Amino acid sequence: MAAKILLVEDSDTQLKFLKEGLTSNGFEVETATNGAEAYKKIFEYVPDLVVSDIMMPVIDGYQLCRMIKNVDETKKIPVVLLTVLDKKIDSFWGKKAGAQLFLSKSIDVNELVRNINATLRRYPVSDEYKAALTMKAQTDNSAQTRLNTILNDLLLKSVFANEFRNLSDFLNYERILVEKLFSLLSSFVEYSVAGIFFASPDDFAENILYLDTLGRNLSKNVLSDIRFDFFRKMEELKSVKDSKFEVVRMLLGKEIDYQFTDLKSKIIIPLVFDKKLIGGICFYTRQDMDYASFRYFDIMIGELLSIFKMKYQYTEKEFMSVLDGLTGLYNRRQFEISLEQEHNRSKRHPSDFSLAILDIDFFKKVNDTFGHQYGDYVLKTVADLMKTAFRKTDLLYRYGGEELVMIMPETNIEGAVIPVQRLRRMIEEYDFDYNGVKTKVTASIGLTMNFQEFNTAADILKSADEALYKAKESGRNRVVLHEQQ
Repeated sequence: MAAKILLVEDSDTQLKFLKEGLTSNGFEVETATNGAEAYKKIFEYVPDLVVSDIMMPVIDGYQLCRMIKNVDETKKIPVVLLTVLDKKIDSFWGKKAGAQLFLSKSIDVNELVRNINATLRRYPVSDEYKAALTMKAQTDNSAQTRLNTILNDLLLKSVFANEFRNLSDFLNYERILVEKLFSLLSSFVEYSVAGIFFASPDDFAENILYLDTLGRNLSKNVLSDIRFDFFRKMEELKSVKDSKFEVVRMLLGKEIDYQFTDLKSKIIIPLVFDKKLIGGICFYTRQDMDYASFRYFDIMIGELLSIFKMKYQYTEKEFMSVLDGLTGLYNRRQFEISLEQEHNRSKRHPSDFSLAILDIDFFKKVNDTFGHQYGDYVLKTVADLMKTAFRKTDLLYRYGGEELVMIMPETNIEGAVIPVQRLRRMIEEYDFDYNGVKTKVTASIGLTMNFQEFNTAADILKSADEALYKAKESGRNRVVLHEQQ
């Protein structure tokens, strides 16, 4: 039985020439002069292969090919695209559209026939598959309806994706980005409460679940239960135990009386890129709902992942610019900014904060004896011990060389002594071991706070430095407090 070819070409001369060439080589040929007509004839004619020009009005060859490959009933029919275009981008788009072959229109007819026969052998369409397509055409004879459905679907997907991509302008304005995302999501997703969480490369950053209640005033108990439920899922990928929630769109007024258990359906989706948690979203509703069956669920997740990835990379870039590369602590420039900010804040809203400077004892001797790699290892290890000894709200910096600095907000000097002494003991008791070489290390620490006698941030830093000097002068491996005048 002769193979059936559907030939699509808007030029009458070229259509006649190609049809005669294919017919003379034993093919059964049906023709169409544009993409829309061709798509309808696929269901009526059920070809073994489609040969289509690319440059056509209304629906071009790329679009026709993509439409054929987007439908289960037709996607196995091989497509050969013919064009006068020869740029790489044209070939790229032809392949991405799903075409099996991308050939020049100037190709010799005999060469075209050889390529068609090779394609038919490689991508045979079974009789069962063609019978199923014929049955589909008989039960639903409106090819135009199917065509309109596919065109609308493709257009909707494009609009849908563009709506998300337009939000990339707000990557550095997190609150606005969250509000825009909720506004978009609420326009097509049914929910009673939705949540958005952006993970940070900074382990000390706050983990905030932004919530949208669609203007309803829900109790704190319900919102807290949602936060707990959400971050329990996030913790499977990353430690995010210190977390809070923030309601973005909730009106004040009488609370709606329902419990967390009244939310019948939920979906919590961690967003992961390069094996790192970059964020997550959640939806809760009082109605029975299968969110995963949502028509554009995969597209929504894909576009959200793209936005979250850009947001994470933007945050990561900002974060890395304030980090010390060796220790992972904030750098000196960031320390100077933070100290000034903390000093100004404590003046505007009277409150205490403490400052400690740590210096590793005889660090030059460690470098001279064991080498600079060993010294780097000691610095990195002490920095890691600092992260363990202090609260997440405390700020840790590498000031320079072997000096490390700690800012402890909302903490007076009596309260600051506890974690500072804890750190000193941890360093003293730690067994430093690098490449089989073991040693012990101690540290001296000067501690101060924002006493009234200090007029500037520089005064506070100077007092901590003086206390550190006394710690080293009086024997090292100790904490010395600034003596208030």
